[in-house]
Amino acid sequence: MEINEHIRSLMENPEKEFEFLQETNLPGAKNELVRIRYVPQGDNGFFQATFFDDEREIVGSRVFDEVEDVIVFIEKNKI
Repeated sequence: MEINEHIRSLMENPEKEFEFLQETNLPGAKNELVRIRYVPQGDNGFFQATFFDDEREIVGSRVFDEVEDVIVFIEKNKI
């Protein structure tokens, strides 16, 4: 399944997540696990990306309002 299809399927089933590894350029840091989920909110919603370190601790998050924005983010960062 293509990234576009995966992300659009999250909108139909918000309980699911899409995850991938993101390369980090920091010295001594390992690649981060990123999980993306859709959060419905009224007629619209948003995508939340949560970043985890190698011990599965949350190290950050980011919000995307548009489907296209989250797809571009994944395409640029997915290993």
